[in-house]
Amino acid sequence: MNRSETIGERLLLTLWVGALWSIGYMAVPLAFVSLETLVAAEYAAKLFFAVNVIGLISGTLILLGKLIIQRGKTIHSWRFWVLIAMLVITLLFSMYVQPEMASVKAIENWRLDSDLAQRFERLHLLSQNLYLMLSLAGLLLVLSSDKHHVIQKA
Repeated sequence: MNRSETIGERLLLTLWVGALWSIGYMAVPLAFVSLETLVAAEYAAKLFFAVNVIGLISGTLILLGKLIIQRGKTIHSWRFWVLIAMLVITLLFSMYVQPEMASVKAIENWRLDSDLAQRFERLHLLSQNLYLMLSLAGLLLVLSSDKHHVIQKA
């Protein structure tokens, strides 16, 4: 792997993980402090959608780059499998958790229906836990290096 490929991967990874941390742990909490709850919730949903798009694009490009450039050797790296897990979690958010939460919120007076409110709370808790796992996995990748690459350079 040459230096420009490493820089490209680092930039995409930093974009993705930076978006995760800045949106999830700064922008969304500040929205709930500063705005009416319903407005903040709608704003948060849009921000999380944007983070998912960034993650899917960045993660896919990083993954394809690793597979093409390293010709399959990358599957023996723990970093490869962490990246795969991050993409799976992001897909789970995009294809299941967020649409399900939106479908509950689309029902008028859903908060008054205990079953719907409980369903939303379960989805929200799942979302929080998956987001934390995604954030920590991303941080792990940003803070670590590809030892295979470092050994080849030395």
